[in-house]
Amino acid sequence: RENAWTRTIGELMADIEIRNKREWWWEEMKSEMEGRIGGLSYQAVLERYGPGPHRVSMIVDLDDTQHEVIIELAPINLMPHSVHTFLSQVSEGYWSKGTPAIVMNPGHVLQACPHPCLETKAMGGSYPGDPYVDMRHAGLDSVSFQEYHPEYPHEKYTIGFHSGPEFYINLMNNTLDHGPKQAILKEALGDDEVVDATALEPDPCFGKIISGFEVIDKISEEGITRGDLPDESKETKDGDDEVELSDSLL
Repeated sequence: RENAWTRTIGELMADIEIRNKREWWWEEMKSEMEGRIGGLSYQAVLERYGPGPHRVSMIVDLDDTQHEVIIELAPINLMPHSVHTFLSQVSEGYWSKGTPAIVMNPGHVLQACPHPCLETKAMGGSYPGDPYVDMRHAGLDSVSFQEYHPEYPHEKYTIGFHSGPEFYINLMNNTLDHGPKQAILKEALGDDEVVDATALEPDPCFGKIISGFEVIDKISEEGITRGDLPDESKETKDGDDEVELSDSLL
């Protein structure tokens, strides 16, 4: 009986060792792939947009008046993949057609969504199916991995990706919720609770507002939701030094 138990325990320990090795191998491969994606993204941004700083101008319609909000993106040596994804979305016109919008979301962030997010059936519109199918086919619906750099945390007025092509603007220091400290969830829930590993990964923080703070503050103070937004589009134009997010961002 003792020998049987010994063999069983030994086999279990061997299985655990094999599993640990597989997990280590996967993490190594995952890290290597992310490094390659980051390197290719860095080179793509450098060749297409220059070394930076990279700035994006948003024209926001608020109270029947146009306002400019300028985002300065993170240095490409810190967040190359996220910056490349966002600049590609802008350059391909996904943020400059139809009715993109900035709206209130839970109170700690403003959420920005590209057209046709306001025309989906969930929002009372008639747009069928996936509103971002074109972006998905172009590979621009989301980042490939949860890129993050500790030198660029989720402080007030920074912007981040969570899921999908939508981005959010932090209305406060959200490092605790959206940064690497998400791991406290696992500690709070205990080891017996199964926690999705992806839920513990920090959100990419890839830019910050450098102009137009009063516009962001006013949207948050008034608590504007998607239902409050107009459904109209305007002509767009590309700036020489800045990528223009014209259209009806609010």
